[in-house]
Amino acid sequence: MSDRQNKQKEPKTGGSDKKTIAHMRALSLRYRGVILTFILDILFCVAAFWITRFAMFKEVDYPLNYLNFEIPIMIIMVAVPVCLLALFNCYNVVWKFASRVEFIKFVAAYALAIAMLFVVKAILIASFNVVLWGTQIWLYSTVSLMLTALTRFSNMLIAYFKHVRGNISGEKASKTKQLRTVIYGAGNIGSVLNNRFINNPNEGYLPVAFMDDDADKRGKFIGGNIVAGGLSDIEEIISYYEPDIFVIAITELSKSQLKGIYEHISKYNVAIKMLPPITDTENITHSTLHLRDINIESLLGRDEFKVRQDLVDLSVKNKVVMVTGGAGSIGSELCRQALIFGCKHLVIFDQHENGMFNIDQEFQKKFDPKRYSLVVGTVREADKLAAALQRYKPETVFHAAAYKHVPMMEIAPTEAIKNNVMGTKNVIEQCQKAGVKRFVLVSTDKAVNPANVMGASKRLAEMLVQTRAANSSMQMAAVRFGNVLGSSGSVIPTFLRQIREGGPVTVTDRNIKRYFMTIPEAVRLVLQAGALASSGEVFVLDMGDPVYIYDLACNLIRLNGFVPNEDIQIVISGLRPGEKLFEELRYDQEKVDQTLHEGIFVTKLETIDRKRFDTQLDELFELAFGEDEPGVEKKVFEIVPRAAREQAMKERESSIRAAHAEALMSDGSAAREKVKPVA
Repeated sequence: MSDRQNKQKEPKTGGSDKKTIAHMRALSLRYRGVILTFILDILFCVAAFWITRFAMFKEVDYPLNYLNFEIPIMIIMVAVPVCLLALFNCYNVVWKFASRVEFIKFVAAYALAIAMLFVVKAILIASFNVVLWGTQIWLYSTVSLMLTALTRFSNMLIAYFKHVRGNISGEKASKTKQLRTVIYGAGNIGSVLNNRFINNPNEGYLPVAFMDDDADKRGKFIGGNIVAGGLSDIEEIISYYEPDIFVIAITELSKSQLKGIYEHISKYNVAIKMLPPITDTENITHSTLHLRDINIESLLGRDEFKVRQDLVDLSVKNKVVMVTGGAGSIGSELCRQALIFGCKHLVIFDQHENGMFNIDQEFQKKFDPKRYSLVVGTVREADKLAAALQRYKPETVFHAAAYKHVPMMEIAPTEAIKNNVMGTKNVIEQCQKAGVKRFVLVSTDKAVNPANVMGASKRLAEMLVQTRAANSSMQMAAVRFGNVLGSSGSVIPTFLRQIREGGPVTVTDRNIKRYFMTIPEAVRLVLQAGALASSGEVFVLDMGDPVYIYDLACNLIRLNGFVPNEDIQIVISGLRPGEKLFEELRYDQEKVDQTLHEGIFVTKLETIDRKRFDTQLDELFELAFGEDEPGVEKKVFEIVPRAAREQAMKERESSIRAAHAEALMSDGSAAREKVKPVA
């Protein structure tokens, strides 16, 4: 038995015992508070009864037969409100965080208690000829309500009056050590959050106003604060209330809605926070509050497409699935989702030893180890691929193994051809021999009008899929998409590292644009596109609108609490070798059709002469394995259109000149040092 299996069979009792003990302690403290409040309420009600008695009968005679029944009357008058408070769940509440719901329950309990005491009054006179005055009931109820409210609402009232005084006097955060806070969202959640901030000044938030785009709410007050306006009034609100922070108190926001809110507020360099996912207002009032930053992923692209479960099932459900490059950013997510969506067995194929170790450590905790197998190997080795395919007999193969970094492949063009082109050819041929039913190539927008060797190598991989599918029973396709957020070495991790180091953040060109999508959504679409694979199609994912990288850098700086070009400088460094200003998802001559999925399009490609293409590939491979880098670069752009590369070189030269000109104009000789030399 393996160490991994032995490890899984070890009993895990220590952690659960500790959790049980901690839970029992929490319950003990909780019920201790409930019992204490219950006893105090009884004492307060008894005190209210005697206060009322002395006030009523100090100079007035007792009513008929009252003294004979005084003790039973006292017991009844104390028991009724206490029992109703329990019935209305007024003992299982953290009153420090109470909202209007708890306040309404408390008042309702006393309203019903008064009604019941008048019923008791009627029974006493009818059955026992005992008179109980209505005035005594009203006075007793008022006094007991005030006394029992002391233990519940004293902290709230004190905090509220401090808050009102702070707003009236215009105390700023520097004096009170609180952040002047505008709450965006004047609904139930915003109201509860406002109460929480007022009752807990130690948390550091001083609510001064609400914002809401509902015109009917504007000018109205919630918890002492006015609904000052909507996003269209943002400039006036910031000028008048001088907030230090905005808190978004709306839990169900689409990406496009959140992006719109952020774009209106962020340009004023005011911090923005939002609530974590919550199920109801109990999570705000009764638990530790952790406001979170806006996730950069929420500000890019558009709302995610819904998963077509039938397409995913056709692609991976109850099937043996193999992922090449399974330890990479895209490949590892393909592996995760294949297991989540119910593949019969998963084969993870990759040459990256550390990556394979890390993914195995992760999957041991999430999945049954019998559901996946690790194969360390490279797609350059046809024999290794053949052995893995013969052993596991996968029905679906996702080919994600590729070199992806543009500057690195400009340095090593022969490696791009060996791995991205020869590797793809090996995988396709071995899959055909092994009887694989479905093959999907993970491609890139850089394959369109490629301006660099990496993009050209991925276009050649697409062409391999197109030409091999014509005479194959294996269903084949390529899926083309743009940048994915958070992949290793991508722009966002790079920017975040530069921000942590204090800057500068380097952007290659002020006008450079890229398409972005989250890794999980891209992979879900790849899985669904796999079900549509047939005869060498190239599918294009709907990536939304492209994003300016400069704007992305500004947003990341703001989300980390800094002001762009004040706290953290942004430096324009000039386009890198092989880099284009704009990426495309299809060629101009390609026609695009809708598929069964709204987020996946299929391109109608021009016919490729396979015989000529294979001859060109043989020549290219000979140059690559002969380490002829100039020859490879020349040959690859004979096969793939060259016009785009020439245009990209012109753009790069123009970008470099613009970067140097901007540096000289902005900061003279000192700015020259900010502009990194371009190879």
